[in-house]
Amino acid sequence: MSGVSLIIITILGIGLLLYLIIRSKMQAFLALLLASIFIGLMTGMDPLALLETIEEGMGGALGFIAIVVGLGAMFGEVLRTSGGAERLAFTLIDTFGEKRAQWALGFTG
Repeated sequence: MSGVSLIIITILGIGLLLYLIIRSKMQAFLALLLASIFIGLMTGMDPLALLETIEEGMGGALGFIAIVVGLGAMFGEVLRTSGGAERLAFTLIDTFGEKRAQWALGFTG
């Protein structure tokens, strides 16, 4: 397959992804999965190889994301339980001032 046809297929896949998310209001994860399958099939990938590729790619990404989210949730719970998040928010509001409270709360998050 030529480079130009691969670029066209990729652009069509991105268009499909945007259509599914914006117009069809489909959940983004499902839309991304369908667009990935579309691109793989259009490029001539074997369906079994396509599923293995998607599984490996998502598995690697989700494994990394799960660690980050898990550690973030634990850290957030420690801050919430100890009152550290509230103390941090009040300190930043004192630093930024009441007029810029949205900035202080944004930094707290």
